Amino acid sequence: MIVYNPNNIDIINERLEECRDILLSIPAKYCFITGSFLYKKNYKDIDVFVISRTKKEIKADNLKVNIIKIDFNDLSSLFYHSVSKSCIAKNILPKKLLKITLADYWNTINEAVPSVLNNKQTFRKEIRFVVLYTEYFKTGQVLDSFELMKKILKFNNYKEFLNYLSEDIPGIIAKHIKRSYVKRYFYTQAGSYKDLFEYDSHRYLYDLAHKIIEESA
Repeated sequence: MIVYNPNNIDIINERLEECRDILLSIPAKYCFITGSFLYKKNYKDIDVFVISRTKKEIKADNLKVNIIKIDFNDLSSLFYHSVSKSCIAKNILPKKLLKITLADYWNTINEAVPSVLNNKQTFRKEIRFVVLYTEYFKTGQVLDSFELMKKILKFNNYKEFLNYLSEDIPGIIAKHIKRSYVKRYFYTQAGSYKDLFEYDSHRYLYDLAHKIIEESA
């Protein structure tokens, strides 16, 4: 059993033995456990990530185990680099160089903003990937599961999260993209939102696109 814990987060000792038993019961060479099960007394489920190409359903005897499959082709994703950073693994986990683009980032923002505005009370589960991308492009660091949750819990409501995006994203994107491309791409994006102003999410994204253009200028 391999313990990945670069930030020295306190893991509940009793859970280590449970992790061992669960991982040994999973019929896969590469599998690992991360999330609240490792460091919180109370937890909802046990997230077990299995790296596999099999299309067969993988089950665990423990009913609280939530199995999430990761394909070997996804080992270069920001998601994998995050969830595997702090975990308990059956074996040493395979690694690939991180590959991430601004297009991925902007697509994540486009998916998250409408979801947040449609789920204003339970918005935190909708913002995981946007925060992960934002902090990576902002600092160059990949947040692990513990760091990401701490960051997400700092937002007391959905408005604070949207303000966070408005303040950080224009500068981040302007820093990482050519000025000529910013205008061409984001004017097109803004135009696609303009016809749907009856939706708060599209008005927000329209304003955000223009802030990015202004920042790049």
